[in-house]
Amino acid sequence: MNLAVVLSGGTGARMGADIPKQYMELAGKPILVHTLEQLERCRAVDGVVVSAAPDWKPKILLWKVRFSLTKLRAVAPAGVNRQISIRNGLLMVEQFIDADEQSGVIIQDAARPLTSVKLLTRLVEELKAAPAVMPALPITDTTYTSHDGQWVDGLLDRSALFAGQAPEAFRYWPYMKLYRDTPDEELSAMSGSCQLPCCRGWKVKIIPGEQENIKITYTKDLETCERLLEGER
Repeated sequence: MNLAVVLSGGTGARMGADIPKQYMELAGKPILVHTLEQLERCRAVDGVVVSAAPDWKPKILLWKVRFSLTKLRAVAPAGVNRQISIRNGLLMVEQFIDADEQSGVIIQDAARPLTSVKLLTRLVEELKAAPAVMPALPITDTTYTSHDGQWVDGLLDRSALFAGQAPEAFRYWPYMKLYRDTPDEELSAMSGSCQLPCCRGWKVKIIPGEQENIKITYTKDLETCERLLEGER
């Protein structure tokens, strides 16, 4: 059994909009709804929990009915940061997921409306052989280091560098234990969904990401997604 946690607690400050970016309209629907519809279409995903600010819960439940989001099981309260939101989502998932040690959880960003069903399915398939799976793209630009931000002091081997994407997938029960046992202070110092398991020595499998799997952060990202959706239609 595999469930997804969709992180929808961000404020979207970099978009400069009146509402969080994940609730802005894209091709006639809220961005979050596009993201949930992709999970709805994926046969490998059995259910979804959204982690969102409590004020948005009634609206999300309204969209569940309006857009026939049958896999949406619950809305968990978002935390003060991404990591606490993940933990809150994982705690809510515990009510719905099987006790099977192979059960998986996908951690997805609400603002990734173009994640393909193919990528979601690959993540779940790879969980059969790995405890954690992350899509990533190879770094194509020459990459330098600079400790003061003004002068170059090193050059990195780009053949060993990858840019991670969401969604990421994990075996639910060990992942849940990590988040339950880690203090808030330590969690809050981390960023990506894979950072905690990496710090605990987990082997994280990398699979090819997708260029179209855009995380909407700026207005130009919204425009790009609009064009891609128009191209699909």
